[in-house]
Amino acid sequence: MLMSLRGRVPAPVLVAFGLLVLLLSTAAVVGDPSGTPPDAEAETRAPTVREAVVSRAAAPPPPPPAAPPGSTWSGHAFDACRAPSQRVMDRWRTTSPFSGIGIYLGGIHRACEQRHLDARWVARQRRAGWQLLPIWVGPQASCTGYDHRIASKPGPRKRYLAARVGGVRQARQAAAAARNLRLPRGSLVFYDIEPFDTGVTRCRESSLAFLEEWTQELHRQGYRSGVYSHVNAGISLLSRTGRGYTRPDAVWYAWIDRPGSLPREHVADAGFHRDSRVHQYALDTRVEFGGIGMDIDWNFVALGTTSRPHRPVGCDQRADRARPDAVRPGHRGAAVRTVQCLLPGDVHPTKATGRYDARTTRAVRAFQQRRGLPVTGAVDRRTWVALLSRGATPELERGARGDHVRRLQRSLAVALGDPGVRVDGSFGRETARAVKRYRVRLGIGDRGVVTDRVWNALARGGRCRSGGE
Repeated sequence: MLMSLRGRVPAPVLVAFGLLVLLLSTAAVVGDPSGTPPDAEAETRAPTVREAVVSRAAAPPPPPPAAPPGSTWSGHAFDACRAPSQRVMDRWRTTSPFSGIGIYLGGIHRACEQRHLDARWVARQRRAGWQLLPIWVGPQASCTGYDHRIASKPGPRKRYLAARVGGVRQARQAAAAARNLRLPRGSLVFYDIEPFDTGVTRCRESSLAFLEEWTQELHRQGYRSGVYSHVNAGISLLSRTGRGYTRPDAVWYAWIDRPGSLPREHVADAGFHRDSRVHQYALDTRVEFGGIGMDIDWNFVALGTTSRPHRPVGCDQRADRARPDAVRPGHRGAAVRTVQCLLPGDVHPTKATGRYDARTTRAVRAFQQRRGLPVTGAVDRRTWVALLSRGATPELERGARGDHVRRLQRSLAVALGDPGVRVDGSFGRETARAVKRYRVRLGIGDRGVVTDRVWNALARGGRCRSGGE
């Protein structure tokens, strides 16, 4: 360009133009204050997630971090769409059979807003003894209809690199959320992958690649890995992986059956994660404990243990088949546990100690005093009748059904000393006969109807003050 302009432009202008070009070219070279040329900067920047996954392909997978103290446990847990308020958690801590709760940390497909879930809430539940099961709900399998899905392109050597990159990203996000909530290092974090068609090759292989990277990256981030899925989808796939695949540290499977069951038609190995699994065995049930109801899923948990699974038995169920043997301070066993759950305070049988200690003695004495019973601190037949009848006092007659009838039947059986009174929740001919016998004994007529006078007599241990009706 300079050659073509010579002879037509004055010399001073050409000199000035040349100086300007020289200054601009110099600035382009030295413009970075660090003095690092552009090519060198590219060589020293942090690798992208994709580059990190590629570079780690031949490296051995990182080992899982150590589990935090107290993380080995067995029992029942519930999960709900939203983390409950502190009032609900405090009430359910003693009145429900649950010792654990599933909490939704986040993810693009988390369904509910979490108004209560923060680091303070987590700290309070852990101090109270609740076990937490964190869940992350990110992209779903590629063959589902969800808005955000796992990449299914096989890529070079069918490594499903894009899916692996996605698994790393989700693990990093989940680990960041866990750290923000102050969940201890080594905690399990479960990835929620909903049911999908495992017969679709790309869908199946991309999901496995994604979940493997999820597990390995969580280990690098200081957390242990879990996977939640339906037993015939993600869990079935994971159970068939070979030694070269990095399995999660625990599984959480949905299978509507008795607690702890693992169907052989989907998981041939009965020992698959036997001591590190959660079984979701009931879905979307409305339950009430301590006067507070919620819609929840039921789970049996066995983490680090192979405890025998069972369904939790409520206080009413225990009371329906209670043997009214006399119990007193120093006794232990099932009868004591039933007494403890029937006393005011609504302690669930699974949370009762079964030891007739000083605290139980004080509670029995207070109950006897309120009901006008001899204050002995021991549970005799009269105290049993009063405990078994405790609750609402609706009028009942033939044809009635439900829990009120069961409560009537079990307290009548003890008050009459007749174990033949059947506790089935149905007010039929036999129950009407028992009511008539009881009313005659009390001197309040022989009608087969349960009124306030009948309930009041039962509440006082089976005796009635004089007077007719």
